[in-house]
Amino acid sequence: PGGEGLPESLGWTHPSKESVDSVASDQGAEIKRAMTGMTGAVVFLALMAGALAKAMDASPEERVAALVANMTRAEKYGMVNGSGNDGWDSMESWYVGNTLAVPRLGIPSLNLQDAGQGFRTVDARQVGQVTSWSCGLGLASAWDPSLVAEWASATADEFLAKGANVVLGPAVNVHRVARGGRNAEYLSGEDPFLGTKFAPPYVQGFQDKGMLAVMKHFALNNQENNRQIVNSIIPDARTLFEVYYPPFQASVDAGVAAAMCSYNKVNGTYACENAQLLAQDLKTTMGFEGWVMSDWGATHSTSAVEGLDQDMPGSYIDNGYDDMFSAEHLDALDEGVVDEMVSRILLPMARYGALDSGKCTAGTDCDDLLYNTNATTAEHVALAERIATESVLLLQNEGGLLPLPASSEDAETFTLAIVGSACDAPNDIDTMLDQWNVGNYYVVGGSGRVIPASVTTIVEGLKERAEASSVGYTLVLSLSDSVEDALVAMEGADAAVVCGGTTTTESVDRDSLQIDQQDFITQVAADSDVPTIVVAMTPGSVLTPWKNDVEAMVDIFLGGAATGKAIAAVLFGDHNPSAKSPVTFPVNEDDMVAPCDDLDCVYSEGLFVGYRALDSRGADVQFPFGHGLSYTSFFYSWSPLGLQRLPSGDGFVASVMVKNTGAVQGQEVAQLYLGFPEAAAMPPKVLKGFRKTSNLVPDSKELITWEIPAKEFSTWNSTAWDWQTVHGTFTVYIGSSSRDIRLEAEVQL
Repeated sequence: PGGEGLPESLGWTHPSKESVDSVASDQGAEIKRAMTGMTGAVVFLALMAGALAKAMDASPEERVAALVANMTRAEKYGMVNGSGNDGWDSMESWYVGNTLAVPRLGIPSLNLQDAGQGFRTVDARQVGQVTSWSCGLGLASAWDPSLVAEWASATADEFLAKGANVVLGPAVNVHRVARGGRNAEYLSGEDPFLGTKFAPPYVQGFQDKGMLAVMKHFALNNQENNRQIVNSIIPDARTLFEVYYPPFQASVDAGVAAAMCSYNKVNGTYACENAQLLAQDLKTTMGFEGWVMSDWGATHSTSAVEGLDQDMPGSYIDNGYDDMFSAEHLDALDEGVVDEMVSRILLPMARYGALDSGKCTAGTDCDDLLYNTNATTAEHVALAERIATESVLLLQNEGGLLPLPASSEDAETFTLAIVGSACDAPNDIDTMLDQWNVGNYYVVGGSGRVIPASVTTIVEGLKERAEASSVGYTLVLSLSDSVEDALVAMEGADAAVVCGGTTTTESVDRDSLQIDQQDFITQVAADSDVPTIVVAMTPGSVLTPWKNDVEAMVDIFLGGAATGKAIAAVLFGDHNPSAKSPVTFPVNEDDMVAPCDDLDCVYSEGLFVGYRALDSRGADVQFPFGHGLSYTSFFYSWSPLGLQRLPSGDGFVASVMVKNTGAVQGQEVAQLYLGFPEAAAMPPKVLKGFRKTSNLVPDSKELITWEIPAKEFSTWNSTAWDWQTVHGTFTVYIGSSSRDIRLEAEVQL
């Protein structure tokens, strides 16, 4: 498996067919043993009880065995082939994805819903009934796994209230292409290590509530241009296992229920029929026990043997292929193959409670939940505002222009100019409802979109906060992109806020890294002497050519309905920013990898993605990976423990003290990077740890300790098909960003 379309010249050493077949034959072995060991009486009693052995404290494997043994072939097909779509659109009373229920066995329908910024709003009736949260990249910029867990738990409640039991997330692809159309949805940013820390709390936050999570998009969905036909060519498996697979592996380790295979080809074979990816890498090497579903319309063959377990949204769309999971095609599969597919779906349902908690049956009685139930709460709205606020990046603050005066002790009066159309960017609900892949400065376009009923714009947020201040604020507005009008408004002001933004959507990549108002901001910044604050609303990395002409700059990655409140909280100092950028802001467009125009897209950079590539070339950047300022300052020092070998001898412990040396309370995200021995052929430094301090008062300090196991000192060996510890001299770098290193030391392994 994996041999087809994988030229040996690429240097990828494949496991033997025998090894794949051997492991594949073990898939579901525990379920099969349970089926063999169950007597007919036990099965009968379980079915009669309607709880499938639940009353007898049967294991999930035994429950699944009982179910599969008593399902008809047609009932099994209803679980592996999606239902409820009219072409690409969901029908009334159905979710984005659905399976048929089996009422006689107590199996509920699977009700799948997208997830980028919360419960996807596909119908006008749903707008305002769910929370429009920050995008995934915004959540990642807080560098706080506990915040991801809090978000996931709250969002799970909304999905459950709307009758869904499967969330189509987390999205964890690493940002290879800075202009990637779905980068705003991807938790990993430029570095796989981030994804390994944010994916587990996402998965567990949902699945602890009985919601099944789906990691996506496996694998190499790194650009949207030509996504359905582009061929991602990976020269060696090492790049996969070290750069693109780790967030998926972390999701697997967290018990994720399902995986979604992507549209693109990998080394010549479509991901959803690629035995190397699915049967070998995912289900065997990575130990994934759940089921693999296709992305919507990504099925090109009846590829069950290759590892695909479920076709979504089912045989109802025209993608140029012939209903590959229809009964006619599934009839050609051996019974054992079909049983394995169904077992993989049922097992996480049994493990995480979805088997016993169906609220409604898709297509039958879900209307009230889907269209009439208000799932958001005041607590969720407050949490969304807090998350958006935590995500705001303070990129620059020359001369301490920020925070703005918040009380009469700071200033009696203050004139603030607010200029640029983006300061009052609209939230055009009708336009978004009319076209599925339209986004704005608050939400992504595409399947991850959650249309807010209303948003707090930047000008609204600043007005509200200024009015609550004891400072006599005068706000002068110019809410167009007229340079002349902006300069007039800025005359005599104490400071000016200049706004810009750009959008993103599924199905196409951004045309460039410029924001929509690039020329406007550049000219205003160059022509005015008024202290200037640029506020940008972006879906990821952007160019900032005005950097040397402005004093301050903040960026928020598509912050949802609370965007204006979050910006105001940071600008007025109600919140001391601690966010760190999960992406690099480059000097030039050409510094970053662009989407491939050729359909054969060779990942020639290998391990050198994002900041790793820029560091290796010694390229200048505007704002580095991991960068984010605070209104206070922090001093780093080694603790008395310093850097010590783990008792097992298989790694190290690093301990540092972080002290707040400024005048206000604040948090810092300390980051640990490793530099490998030269023979390892690694980038100059790679992220291997981070920790967010508590909210430190001035002059207080906190001990931060990282345990760095041997795995983090390892590289993937494609010949041994396993991780191999690297020996030699490593450099441990600790600092406030990838290029603001405060401490370093060498260790021998």
